[in-house]
Amino acid sequence: MLAILFSLFIALASAYPARGPCTGDCWTHDPSMIQRESDGKYFRFSTGTGVNTMTSSSLTGPWTDVGKALPGGSKIVLAGADSSDIWAPDVHYQGGTYYMYYVLSKLGTQTSQIGVATSTTMEPGSWTDHGIVGIPANSAYNRIDPNWITIGGKQYLQFGSYWQDIYQVALESPLQVGSNTPHQIAYNGSLNHRVEGSFLYQHGSYYYLFFSGGIAGSYTATYPAQGEEYRVHVCRSSSGLGGFVDESGRSCLESGGTIILASHDQVYAPGGQGVLNDKYLGPVLYYHYYSLAAKQAGGNGIDGYLYGWNELDFSSGWPVVKAV
Repeated sequence: MLAILFSLFIALASAYPARGPCTGDCWTHDPSMIQRESDGKYFRFSTGTGVNTMTSSSLTGPWTDVGKALPGGSKIVLAGADSSDIWAPDVHYQGGTYYMYYVLSKLGTQTSQIGVATSTTMEPGSWTDHGIVGIPANSAYNRIDPNWITIGGKQYLQFGSYWQDIYQVALESPLQVGSNTPHQIAYNGSLNHRVEGSFLYQHGSYYYLFFSGGIAGSYTATYPAQGEEYRVHVCRSSSGLGGFVDESGRSCLESGGTIILASHDQVYAPGGQGVLNDKYLGPVLYYHYYSLAAKQAGGNGIDGYLYGWNELDFSSGWPVVKAV
């Protein structure tokens, strides 16, 4: 019996390929990664004071902390929230300008706002903060974890966490939602609806909705039951505006979502993911994870988060993480 259990453990631990290497400063939390158009330099932005900014000439590093994107914090004033504690940046390039959507929030509440800043270089201190994008308040959703995409020439934001989970809203401009009304695109009916961190990515004729499910935390004293920690799910849609289903055909509005990455080996609770269309490798899934060694040592809170990545293989029609 012990031999069978040990074999099962080894099989589970090896269910996912090894993550890509990282050298230099590999700390990250809720990362957004992009390559600069002018020189191909990698920028990695993270939740933190003023938005932590890392750069590297390579996906693997060495990564260097170059400062804060918004060293003076956000211009948004939100009751109970620190204007310098900026969450979940999402950065994209459009028409000569880089746009960074970000969040101010009071933890565990719906007291949240999504803002936007712009830069032509992404260098720390070069960002101009434009404040709130204008998503209307609603008891159905929380205005956090923004993600930008264009569909049919129109711009959209995906956002949401817990409550009724993931919503999408059209933008009137890169800086404003205007009068557009958000609509729901993903919902998990279990427990307290532990779904967040959506990232919509187009590949071929489908739009793939990646999201984090499970329990996130700083993992210091207590841990979720095995299998309930953070993990990465995906659904897909031909329109990108709704009708998302997982690989089994289950609707993403009915607790669907195929797991493509979960705890394995030294990677514990991967999530906060995005997809980089790398100039050299093609689609790359990047994410944060908690070091199993840190967990086994009793945890060291937010400092235990690290940057991970894997190439993605879409040859089956569904994204599969590849070994490096």
